[in-house]
Amino acid sequence: MTSTARRDHAALARRRVVVVGAGVVGACVAARIAERGADVVLLAAEPAGSTEASRASFAWVNDHGKEPASYRRLNADGRRRHAERSAAHDIPWFIRTGAEIDDVVYPDDGYVDTEAFLAAQLADLRSAGGTVRDATPVASLEHLRGLVGPADLIVVAAGTGTAALVAAVSPRVQRLSSSAGDDGFLARIEVDGHPIDRIRSVAGLQVRPDGDGRIAAQSLRIEADLRDAGVTASVDTVWPALRDEIEHALGWRLPAAASVRVDHAARPHAADGMPLVGAVADDVYVALTHSGVTLAPLLGELIARDLDGDADPRLVPFCP
Repeated sequence: MTSTARRDHAALARRRVVVVGAGVVGACVAARIAERGADVVLLAAEPAGSTEASRASFAWVNDHGKEPASYRRLNADGRRRHAERSAAHDIPWFIRTGAEIDDVVYPDDGYVDTEAFLAAQLADLRSAGGTVRDATPVASLEHLRGLVGPADLIVVAAGTGTAALVAAVSPRVQRLSSSAGDDGFLARIEVDGHPIDRIRSVAGLQVRPDGDGRIAAQSLRIEADLRDAGVTASVDTVWPALRDEIEHALGWRLPAAASVRVDHAARPHAADGMPLVGAVADDVYVALTHSGVTLAPLLGELIARDLDGDADPRLVPFCP
């Protein structure tokens, strides 16, 4: 395994693997492991197919501003895998719209329909013989073993809950001293005839199409203002300022009475901000990243290979 906790291990075939966390990363890892012959149980704290984090994600697949180079390359490879796997799947999820950042166009960017993505991964998992147990929160690894019995391997992809779950087995992994970043929001605005046909990013404001008659928007400035004021994102706290910001940045006036939904969640985030992928104990493997939507299809493949004895050097910079 690509980790300081290295050991010889059998192939995944016939091993019993429990994956904790059915967000975009956990669901993808579970599906790819099951396809290699493991007996996989995926535990979801929420009803499978949607999570707080996925609902609140802008879901922009890109590699902009990602440093160092190893992280930027991982994101670029993740974008390619989204496009390839989505196009080949019965349930496509990647919408290649292109992006415009301060008037510079990036034609290969797009966004992910996270519900379609999760549905595709869960379908793959079940087709490979895996099991999904949703609405099953896990308080600790001991609690997990009580829920599911013996397991050869536990993969923790629990987003913001990752650090607490593995604290007992990884006390010296400084990068796991925390796993929750700042709270963020996504606003979905119903508006017919909108002019947004690609991802637009202007001075921290991000807007994109979100299906027929709807756009999705996020503002880093408004998020910072809410944090400073100790206020939670909601329609009342977000919409008036967001509407004004869209008007000033894009020159496009939204109706004040538009139907708006706001989802918010803390963003998964290792202590140093980089992905953390690898073994933290002989039978515990961690997958934690802020760029979960962009990286999920690639990490699913690389982690399954790693656990099957085929380590990929792209994971080495991100080991615990």
